Amino acid sequence: IRTVWDFSSISYDQNPGHCIVTEEEKAAWKRELQRTLPPGPLKILDIGCGTGAMALLFAEMGHLVTGIDLSRDMMTKARKKAEERNLTIELLNGDAEFLPFDDRSCDVVVTRHLLWTLPHPDIAVKDWHRVLKPEGRVLIIDGVWDDHSLLSKMKIRISSGMARIFEPHNTHQRSYDSTIRTILPYGGGVPEEITQKYLKDVGFIHLDTR
Repeated sequence: IRTVWDFSSISYDQNPGHCIVTEEEKAAWKRELQRTLPPGPLKILDIGCGTGAMALLFAEMGHLVTGIDLSRDMMTKARKKAEERNLTIELLNGDAEFLPFDDRSCDVVVTRHLLWTLPHPDIAVKDWHRVLKPEGRVLIIDGVWDDHSLLSKMKIRISSGMARIFEPHNTHQRSYDSTIRTILPYGGGVPEEITQKYLKDVGFIHLDTR
């Protein structure tokens, strides 16, 4: 899995939705996050931070941000972005399922497009709960793009074909092979009801879906 994401880092930011491109998009994110989170500055842990889209955003908002990712190559790009923007972010290499942090050490845990990449999402959610303070919050930004229906399969096949033609540089598309997917229980995205069950099982309360 680490090798896949190191390879994907080559063109990761060139693909739609992987980074925040415009000032309008950034402002929209900040407005929503300000409505969602308590006043700061907060100690925020961005798990699976990738090239730093969310970590950079939170740092700009004045929070104390730590990012962790399995891929060192992804974090190299995130570190370069932080330096270019004169932002302070602690970036560590590590596993989203076994975090190298103390119990009750974070105000907020945030993940974006991560749950589906984990072989054991239930173990991961339990560890996220461990590192949060009693009044802490977890913010999961995710979705389901393949529900294994015929319509989804057709859309994915067409999309993949178009990407191979018009985006030959797209290493992200080519990295999702069948070998990796066999060890991921939710390779097409974790359904909302299953995510909520994971959260409730480890003790999260006051769940809000948007």
